[in-house]
Amino acid sequence: MAKKHKHKAQPVTPAPAKEQPVADTTQPSQQPALFALFLMILAAAVYALSVKNGFVFFDDDKAILYNQALQNPSLGKFFSGQNLGMYAPISWIGYWIGSMISGKEAWGYHLLGLIFHSINAGVAYLLLRQIIQRHWPAFFAAALFAVHPVQVEAVSWAAALSTVLFSTFYLLGALAYVQWKQRTTPLYYGLSITAFVLACLAKSAAVTLPLVLLAIDAYQARKWDWKFVVNKIPFFAFSLVFGVYTFMTRAQEGHDIEATSAVFSTLDRFWMVCQTVLFYPVKLLVPVSFSIAYPFVKTGGSWPWTYYAAPVVLAGLAFIIWKKGRSNADLLLGLAIYLLPLSVMLPFRTVGSFELRSDRYVYISCLGLFLLLALLVEKMKPVQRYGVLVGIVAVFGFLSFQQTKAWKDGIALFSNCVDKTPEAALCQCNLAYSELLSLKFEESAYHYSEALKYDPNTVEAYNGRGQAYFNLKKIPEALDDFTNAIQAGLVSPKLFLNRGKCLVMLNRSQEAIPDLDRSIELESQAPEAFYFRAVAYEKSGMPDRALQDYNRAVELNPSYLEALVNRALILMGLQQFEAAVSDYSRAIQLNPGMAMLYNNRAYANLKNGQPGNALEDVNQAIAIDPNYARAYQTRAVINQSLGKMDQVQADMQTVQRLQQGG
Repeated sequence: MAKKHKHKAQPVTPAPAKEQPVADTTQPSQQPALFALFLMILAAAVYALSVKNGFVFFDDDKAILYNQALQNPSLGKFFSGQNLGMYAPISWIGYWIGSMISGKEAWGYHLLGLIFHSINAGVAYLLLRQIIQRHWPAFFAAALFAVHPVQVEAVSWAAALSTVLFSTFYLLGALAYVQWKQRTTPLYYGLSITAFVLACLAKSAAVTLPLVLLAIDAYQARKWDWKFVVNKIPFFAFSLVFGVYTFMTRAQEGHDIEATSAVFSTLDRFWMVCQTVLFYPVKLLVPVSFSIAYPFVKTGGSWPWTYYAAPVVLAGLAFIIWKKGRSNADLLLGLAIYLLPLSVMLPFRTVGSFELRSDRYVYISCLGLFLLLALLVEKMKPVQRYGVLVGIVAVFGFLSFQQTKAWKDGIALFSNCVDKTPEAALCQCNLAYSELLSLKFEESAYHYSEALKYDPNTVEAYNGRGQAYFNLKKIPEALDDFTNAIQAGLVSPKLFLNRGKCLVMLNRSQEAIPDLDRSIELESQAPEAFYFRAVAYEKSGMPDRALQDYNRAVELNPSYLEALVNRALILMGLQQFEAAVSDYSRAIQLNPGMAMLYNNRAYANLKNGQPGNALEDVNQAIAIDPNYARAYQTRAVINQSLGKMDQVQADMQTVQRLQQGG
């Protein structure tokens, strides 16, 4: 037999262990609610200064101060009317709550904006965490959402309360839907639909939520399935209703003021849409040169080169994503969250009076890009992540704090806009309007002229500059501007009133009457229009018609001092002295320090057979203004009727001395 060889037993060497991923020590053991609360506090701290800002008369006036639904508010008025071509009763309720907090001051609206933005920061974190099932990128993305300066506009603008308010319901609707997918509890599905409807009732931009929910389904299933559409049918039904209704009302609003709308061709809009899709990511990654508006401005009939390059860049990015990234679910989710909410804000067509890009349009969409950035940072080591998070949040928070100051008031805001884009007529025009409201008429006229220089089609600038000229007593120049505005197609009761006033002041009263008729036809409750038409009638030798209009002016505004005085003068001419005394008495109650009123009532009392009362009145006129020569003349007439000739002589000597400047 062959000898068997014994083999020495070899020591067992353990196989090399497979490389384990570095433990993520950043995963929290605490409840997500604590991190959401932290983000809410962070957002409130960064934007706290916004509460000190005032109103900005760029929608704040139309959306809030002059919103008919907020005049004698009721649920019926909130849910049955429109404003600026929009149906947004939930936002109007928000504005009403703001007015209940601070009255006619702006801080109540800003406080609500701050509160809802803080809530949105917390909900954004909870939503992203539920979708991607990872804490770190969800927290990082929500932190950027909370403090990025692109959010300043939505938080610091009173009228933009509608943006943060609809976003709250939008995010809550998405969160409830994800909860329903996980728990299959009908309650969450019902809450999701309810929140979605409330979001649409706050702002029609919410109609994109069903598309975002489809993207969430596809992300979590890692595939597309047409079955995802079935449970979205109620969502799409509401989207269709709100979308069609809004399209109709906004288009009508744009048509009503078509004279102020820029005209862009289909090709123009192609360049505009492509450039806008790239504009916001650049603004988010390089957060500088923020403005209330970024108008589309051509130079010499051509777009800047970035517009022509945008389609090429987008095509390249789409090709890369198709070849390399279509299997990357995180990438596709981030792009969907960015593009889908933004889609209704892209300039495919005009639904208002002008085209622009605005920071608030990307309020929700920015979450998608922030998520992509967070997913990139997630690949870093934990310590590096913390450094990047703290550094970026600190820088963005500081920039937001500084940018909030630009919203102090309209002049500060649009001065910033003009500094950034002086060639934008929109910025020039709104700065001029803010200056007009602040009684800075020279500056206002200058910036309206600049608006017309850069864009002669900004015909609203004629109306504004006309008002500035009118207040500067440049009546012929004002008349020319009002005429240009009317010839360009602008129609408003104030515009026809202003041209009528100019014609009256230039002693062209008969020419003024048709304009004042048109103003009253457009707005039958404006006392000033009746007053100036009365003046025009009076100067045209029609006292009876003048009296009727003065009566209407006083009826609409019982405190209309000028109308009371002028009506009293007509009544004197008609020998209705007692009625004239009554009007002068009401005028004196309104302005007891005006010597002329006492003098005129003295004369009316004298004619009404009350010389004693007349003497008291004229003495009061002289007590108010000892150098009022006409009062001494009136007193001389009264004393003459009383037979006090020595006093008559003394008063006439005083009149002579005053007239000679003695």
